[in-house]
Amino acid sequence: MTKLGLILLVVIISNIPLSSLAQNDFEKWKQQQSQGISELEAEQNQYLESVTREYDNYVLEQNRQFKDFKAEVEEKWGVFKGSDAKRLVNYDPDLNSRSTIDFEKGEIEVEVIVEDSPKKSTSQKKEAAVAALEKKIQKVVTQPAIDKAPILADQVKDQTGKKISPAIAKTYAKETVKKQEIHKTVEKAKDGKTRVKYTIKLKMVPDHVEVRAKRFKAEILKQSKRFDIDPAIAFAIMQTESAFNPEARSHIPAFGLMQLVPKSGARDAYNYVYKKDILLSGKYLYNPNNNIELGCAYISKLRHVYFRRIKNTKTAYYCTIAAYNTGAGNVARALTGTTKLRPTAEVANSKTPDQIYDELLRKLPYKETQDYLEKVNERMSYYQEWTR
Repeated sequence: MTKLGLILLVVIISNIPLSSLAQNDFEKWKQQQSQGISELEAEQNQYLESVTREYDNYVLEQNRQFKDFKAEVEEKWGVFKGSDAKRLVNYDPDLNSRSTIDFEKGEIEVEVIVEDSPKKSTSQKKEAAVAALEKKIQKVVTQPAIDKAPILADQVKDQTGKKISPAIAKTYAKETVKKQEIHKTVEKAKDGKTRVKYTIKLKMVPDHVEVRAKRFKAEILKQSKRFDIDPAIAFAIMQTESAFNPEARSHIPAFGLMQLVPKSGARDAYNYVYKKDILLSGKYLYNPNNNIELGCAYISKLRHVYFRRIKNTKTAYYCTIAAYNTGAGNVARALTGTTKLRPTAEVANSKTPDQIYDELLRKLPYKETQDYLEKVNERMSYYQEWTR
């Protein structure tokens, strides 16, 4: 019988005189209650299967739309550029201009294409390109995230050192196009037409990563305290996952600042916090507060549930960081050759944190996870100082 069934049993028995319940009647009643709970569980399982199927169909449809969009872009541009966790690419509706924000490198690239028509003079083509570049630069430096705040707030300055706000974005765009070098290439795309591509590159402020991190600092500290985790780990994981790009999305798909996957980490975290097993939408996970809450909750569950038997906090966090990237089972396999967590804790408790760290770097099944552990560990020391 489930826990719920047991609770129902206790409540109902407490309200029925024992003398009125013969043994046979009691067994019959208990069987009926069990049957009722089984039916409820069956309904819940059926619902979850339906939701999972719905989500899988949604992902398939999204992939189909992306494939169509990619083909459409290649018709005009030849080479497709798409967003990933640390790079945000935005095309205008007519596909004649695009911007790329590289959150890791701190670079912005704006490109426009103009058809190489013999009916237009070189000066006319350049004039059209300049106008398009100005418009796109103005748009990219003021582009809002899902929470309405500009994605590049306080991360771009003009030549005098003044931060670019929406109020001066138009002037900044004009001055930038006038003074910056514009790279020009002639290209032929899949539709057979020849186009001239004009490209301009901008630099973000040197401390752009810290600027974005500070934007989310209060929420990270709040959720870290709530879920009893070191905030430095949340910051370091977030930087490694998305470079603090609130619109981050990878091909998996994983969404948002902490790159949560709806079918695994996000689902596990939401169930941990709200005791409901549901699949969350990309829109929900793009919201910074939702993402930070569930990202911190997932770190907490890895540390305080999956690796709760590991006594040394530093050792437990090494395992947690690796598990955030590859899952607790792969961490267990690296240390014990099995996916069992109790033996994993025994091995972890028998060695020093440095020994476990070195062992994970040697034995984790994927190079990506080894590099991930190393990056997060290096970045933690900075954020430990920064969050004091």
